[in-house]
Amino acid sequence: MNAPAPQEQRRLTAKGRATRERILNAAAEVIAAEGLSALNMVGIREAASVSGSQLAHYFADKQTLLHALIERQMQAVVDFHRQPDLGELATLDDFERWLDLNMRALHRIGFSGTPTYHGLAGQLAKSDDATRRVLADGYRKWIALLEEAIGRMKRSGVLVDDADPRQLALVLVGAHQAGGTMAFVYRDEWPQADALRFAVNRLRMFAADPAERAPRAPRRPRGRRRTA
Repeated sequence: MNAPAPQEQRRLTAKGRATRERILNAAAEVIAAEGLSALNMVGIREAASVSGSQLAHYFADKQTLLHALIERQMQAVVDFHRQPDLGELATLDDFERWLDLNMRALHRIGFSGTPTYHGLAGQLAKSDDATRRVLADGYRKWIALLEEAIGRMKRSGVLVDDADPRQLALVLVGAHQAGGTMAFVYRDEWPQADALRFAVNRLRMFAADPAERAPRAPRRPRGRRRTA
């Protein structure tokens, strides 16, 4: 059984949407704090303060719940990229803001207790084929979003004709997820800062204006710890 489609979710009452969100939040907190092995429907029911019938109304089983959680987190990623501050990612300056806003988000959430997309992928990649397909669909959606933005930059003359929007989108998403994973391992911001700077510098290599191609140094937050 799949998670409710967006139009079905819209048919929920305000109370119904709040209950469904509470269940998803409870599941996310369990995964982030204790890992996937600790997630079970009885524990979710207690953590979300819902009855068994309420839980079954929104999610028929654990797999359905996990798929809905993955889809919700990817929607958060999409919404992040569509925020007005990023200006539709139409310029290199927009991607510089993309980098800065990603670093602010990492600083805000810290390094534990938050089910980021790469965190969910790390927990769920070994679960089952259906869940891996949902994770992969999320990554495809993210890559397509960036590929479209980079394609617009190419068509508008910001990037040279040799720029490959799909390959550059893969670099951006791959660097984002790898940097985020290592930031959580080291409990420090520098892996994400370095990875995102590498990705945006790679994008800059294809700037139509030669002056924009010069690589920029990674941002170094104040008080950064030195880690071997």
